[in-house]
Amino acid sequence: MRRMPGKAHLTAGYAGGESGARAAARTGSAVVVVDALRASATIAVIVSRGSRVVPVASIERARSHAGADFRAGERGSAKVAGFDFGNSPTEIMEAEVPPGSTVVLSTTNGTRVIEGSRGAPAILTGAFVNASALADALASGSYGPRLVVVGCGWEGRRASEDEAAAGAILHRLQERGFELDGRALRIVDAYHSRPAKLLRNSAAAKRLQSLGYERDLDFCLAEDTVPVVPRLVGGVFVRESSWRISTSKNLRPDGQWKKRN
Repeated sequence: MRRMPGKAHLTAGYAGGESGARAAARTGSAVVVVDALRASATIAVIVSRGSRVVPVASIERARSHAGADFRAGERGSAKVAGFDFGNSPTEIMEAEVPPGSTVVLSTTNGTRVIEGSRGAPAILTGAFVNASALADALASGSYGPRLVVVGCGWEGRRASEDEAAAGAILHRLQERGFELDGRALRIVDAYHSRPAKLLRNSAAAKRLQSLGYERDLDFCLAEDTVPVVPRLVGGVFVRESSWRISTSKNLRPDGQWKKRN
């Protein structure tokens, strides 16, 4: 797409896994972490309800995190024993999670890649469910001229559903004037050519089906159903439209959230 005269030159690339996230952060790029099944969708649902998400890589850190109202997480797609929720957007949608709650989340892949992104000027999460809202926000240029969409994959391997969701986001960015690098263009081409039926037959989809999470699969593969932009601020994911208003009174000088009374 041709850029309008005077419009900032915005570019986007694609990378995979923790190593890709670290490389993007080192270059000073904004990072969009994509874990389509299911961490990105779970985070989107939680922040859409006015709550916060603290992503942590390990189960031990999730258990010991002070100030948690709820704990959510999975290993191998199965709910972590003793946690309030699995990594399930539909389960959390149906639960009574009060606005303002803090949910600590630990997952097999997504939260590790988020941790690998630390140091990037902006860290956001995206999936099929919020692809357009995310693209609209990024097209404002307020996250800098360069961003990288990172597909989490599964335990170091590529995951077709993450690449497809990344393609959905990159396609929308291209429509809004972003210049995509070669790898990002290939991811977009794959998004257009990969039917939803194939995604339902992926290894991740089969794991969810075997564990009884068919509703999560339907939810996570639907496009633009949760129009929010989760952004990591002081180690906590919040809804982008609201964090700027509350930052000055809710963040300590060291960038961490104040404890709730």
